[in-house]
Amino acid sequence: MRTWIYVAPDERSTKLGYLRAGAVVDRAELPAGTDGCAGGWYRIAPRGYVCVGKGASLALEHQVVAAAVRGPRRGAPVPYHYVMSGSPPPHLYFRLPTVEDQRRVEGSTLNVHLARAAVAPSSLPLDPVPAFLLAGRDLPKPYGAEEKLHYSVHTGRAKESSAFGLITTFEWTNRRFGLTTELDLIPLDRTRPARLSALRGVIIKDLDADGADAPASASDAAPPATPSAPSAPPAAPQAETASFSIAEPPAGELPPAPPGTDARIDPALKGAPAFVRAHGASRQRLSASGRTLVDAGAAPFRSGWVLTGRTRGGAKGLVETTEGSWLAGSHLVIAELRKDPQGFARDGKKWIDISIRRQMLVAYEGTRPVFAALISSGRSGMADPEETDATVRGSFYIHAKHVSTTMDGDDEASEAFDLRDVPYTQYFHEGYALHGAYWHDEFGKARSHGCINLAPADAAWLFEWTEPAVPPEWHGALNIEGGGTLVYVHG
Repeated sequence: MRTWIYVAPDERSTKLGYLRAGAVVDRAELPAGTDGCAGGWYRIAPRGYVCVGKGASLALEHQVVAAAVRGPRRGAPVPYHYVMSGSPPPHLYFRLPTVEDQRRVEGSTLNVHLARAAVAPSSLPLDPVPAFLLAGRDLPKPYGAEEKLHYSVHTGRAKESSAFGLITTFEWTNRRFGLTTELDLIPLDRTRPARLSALRGVIIKDLDADGADAPASASDAAPPATPSAPSAPPAAPQAETASFSIAEPPAGELPPAPPGTDARIDPALKGAPAFVRAHGASRQRLSASGRTLVDAGAAPFRSGWVLTGRTRGGAKGLVETTEGSWLAGSHLVIAELRKDPQGFARDGKKWIDISIRRQMLVAYEGTRPVFAALISSGRSGMADPEETDATVRGSFYIHAKHVSTTMDGDDEASEAFDLRDVPYTQYFHEGYALHGAYWHDEFGKARSHGCINLAPADAAWLFEWTEPAVPPEWHGALNIEGGGTLVYVHG
């Protein structure tokens, strides 16, 4: 499923990242050599070398490329559409099954099942049947994928309580099928769509010297093209920001305070991100006269805000947001603005602060917070991570990033599910990673096996912001020698 990209045309050199089966990337016209690679080492965009052979081909019409149809949707909240298996789990077909095939494989109760099955959900897109399958061809297994025993038209059932990332879905024999990222064909009436969290963090915009909005992060600017790349692709796609709360930090000098406001601006609150952690919370705004506060409606549960530092009755009283609302401090979890222990803040670099007790992540560029989100850390809280499901604490660096991956060992799936294509995974220490979670919506509460779970859209935003950058057509990038974004995890 992976084709490794090396820093030099030599398999003993450092790995930079990898391409996933089905990816198409620009390359040099001629190989850079054949040392240890009979098919030749080719330089690819934007950097690195790939060995043409078992895992890579120069043929655009290769059967794996034809079968894969499309790649991941970089920048979207999730790179694929996801479904969770029912019970019993679906069979894994390797070609389009006829009606007779389906009856023979799935048994005499198939008609009863289909009569009872719900109509396929409209949330999953409906595409044409892939031409590769219409031609009667068998789905290939990419190099490195698990080879299973083949029966007449299938390779058995999926594991119990499985989940799948789908490349495409289509109708066949009056039934909807999905093509998984591992090139298996599954009947979707044996599954249910994953219910993604709609939660979004808060992007904290900066103001430039003229008062105009600056980019939400330094990564919004396209990097310069690599001169030696054969055909440099565009900058990596940015995560969709339309549904995020966009907040501005408080101005250096705030306008005059309304009557009743505490005289002193609280420096610990000025510019601090905060999230509503109480159901039924309300917000207030200044009246037309500017002398009293009046009701301004609900403050949605888990909504994100940025504070000005002004209070009425201290931090536990009412606090003002940059949007002009006043919220009860007791209804909020408020970030503690801090500097990292490694000096990244002092040097203006990117770094991530994660508080286990607050269940909050804040991304910084130097001393300036640029993004904040609720998380789900290890369910054992502040216990010993060697003995429990607590998240490891300390300072680490992101050393491997995957658009999606299946986790090994202490797998982050959940108590029951065998989950594939965990989205936007960023490893920072051994098996500990930041990643999106499509199987729950309890962000703000500790519940993982040790990793840092993020709502899908938050994981997508963070993935495009951190280092090492993953070029558009790549599926993963490594940073073995350091230099990745700092992750500071504490209580």
